[in-house]
Amino acid sequence: MTFEDACKAYLRDLEARNLRRSTLDGYRSLFRGWRAYAGERGLSELTDCSQAEMRAWRESWNCKPSTQRIRLIQLKAFFLHAVRAGWVPASPMVGIKPPKHEEPPTMPLSRDEMRSLLAFADEAPKEQALILLMRYSGLAILDAVTLSRGAIDRAGHLTLRRAKSGELVMAHLPDRALEAMGRFSPVSEQYYFWSGIAQPETAAKYWRGRLHRIARRAGIESFRPHRLRNTFAVELLLAGVAMQDVSVLLGHSSVKTTEQYYAPWNRSRRERLVAIVQEVHARDPLLTPDRARKDIAGTDAAVPAITARQAGNENSSSA
Repeated sequence: MTFEDACKAYLRDLEARNLRRSTLDGYRSLFRGWRAYAGERGLSELTDCSQAEMRAWRESWNCKPSTQRIRLIQLKAFFLHAVRAGWVPASPMVGIKPPKHEEPPTMPLSRDEMRSLLAFADEAPKEQALILLMRYSGLAILDAVTLSRGAIDRAGHLTLRRAKSGELVMAHLPDRALEAMGRFSPVSEQYYFWSGIAQPETAAKYWRGRLHRIARRAGIESFRPHRLRNTFAVELLLAGVAMQDVSVLLGHSSVKTTEQYYAPWNRSRRERLVAIVQEVHARDPLLTPDRARKDIAGTDAAVPAITARQAGNENSSSA
């Protein structure tokens, strides 16, 4: 199997699995860089890509650690497929570890920032509705802008499957969000913000730009639409909602993903751990003055004897 044929065959398999366009584009970008490296090194067969070659290619990357981690995940998935298809006897990616990467804490929008954002969107009803939808449903922007009009019932219950994970998401929209969704004419008969003709990623990019413009006018620094989703998650955690429930509401396929981004905000866990430590401390006589004095008085005579025995043991072991 040539290197070129293997890349093309894998992309066809991804397309047949109906994966998102962004996923396919990510692999195409990866393979372009790999082709360039392979051409420079004279690699033509897939079996030419030894572990040493893969390590050498990784050392040439100058992208940030988070991007490197994604590339390594993609390469490991590719070679797992290659092994199962019989293209190579073993994966050269075994043993190649991702770089250490400290994720910055996820920062939600403050109440004042939310008020300012909504105030500057007063004359843009679609943008204001999108802001409220994302803030109070926790939807990512791709899911929000491609939301079907049938996904929200009269009671304000929202149900859909996430484009990224395929996980079922259910939420309840407050009256203010529902009112905002009803104050503008939907883009099409089927969708609120999407024509259904353009690619979903194109629609998400369009609305992302519109929200950025409002955020700039509102003076909100480091704004990203995803911070609306972060705000939804963090407010739940600060209210004491369990991490497992927040994970389900966000549509994460694993609670580990939720913990990776939102662990610092897990109030229920913090309070539980604090209570455990406080309970242990309450039983410690050294932390209660009266009990501490009694315990010390009762053990004064025993201390020298124990110390002497320990000293004798230490001396004999030293000899």
